[in-house]
Amino acid sequence: MKDNAVTDALVDNIVSQVMAALRAQGVAAYAPARPVPPRLPAARDATAVKSSAPPQRAFLTAAALERRMAAEPGDGRVIELAANEFLTPAARDVVDERHLTVRRAPQALPSPASSSPNATVCEAARNPGPAAVGLVIERAGQTVTGVLTALKRDGLALVDYTQTDCWIANTRRLCEAVLAREVCLGVAILPYAADAMVLANKVRGIRAVQGSRPDGVAAAVRHFAPNLLVLEHTLNTYHEMRAMVRTFSAERPGEPRAKVLMEALAELERS
Repeated sequence: MKDNAVTDALVDNIVSQVMAALRAQGVAAYAPARPVPPRLPAARDATAVKSSAPPQRAFLTAAALERRMAAEPGDGRVIELAANEFLTPAARDVVDERHLTVRRAPQALPSPASSSPNATVCEAARNPGPAAVGLVIERAGQTVTGVLTALKRDGLALVDYTQTDCWIANTRRLCEAVLAREVCLGVAILPYAADAMVLANKVRGIRAVQGSRPDGVAAAVRHFAPNLLVLEHTLNTYHEMRAMVRTFSAERPGEPRAKVLMEALAELERS
């Protein structure tokens, strides 16, 4: 304790001598800066528009989804999500396994000038029109976004029917739109094509073709005039998907060549 006291006294003496020398030379001694008081925001009118910054994304896990299903009234088949809520992969699996319908609160679409390059470029049209192509997209990445941007640049009218987080409900809605002639054709871009092929071809009047190669899609268009194209974006490249959609949506003169096949399909649909 005595040694510490002596050391402190020596340090204080040295500091005092240094400060005195600085003052003698006209150099201002260091002093901590006085804290600047925080600047208060200017008063705003109560009717001023709130900040338009989008809310942070919130991810709903499988466990949180289970709790919400138990807490919400009703039959538990419909899940309501806020505009900024998204399902984790495990929660999506729960939705698929239980065939749930996920609805999202409406969100204002950004203007073209403010849209980010990765934003979905196929906006839902209020009056689709028979010349448009309906779309269903599941778990799209940058490749799919690039394909849609290129197709829109090519002048193809695209209508997004991805209205829920359940690809089954979305695909059925797209099939209904094709049969009702809301759109002329439908395109489903999914991670796995086989599931959507089984579902779509069970809908009376839908003739779905899986896109694996552009020449295969062209042959299907000639043979039986499919009205739904299913693409598997985990296997198809950007150029393949773009070429297949363009081939599928091109003008189709004449009747399908496979008349025997068309007669067999018509007989099956009548039975």
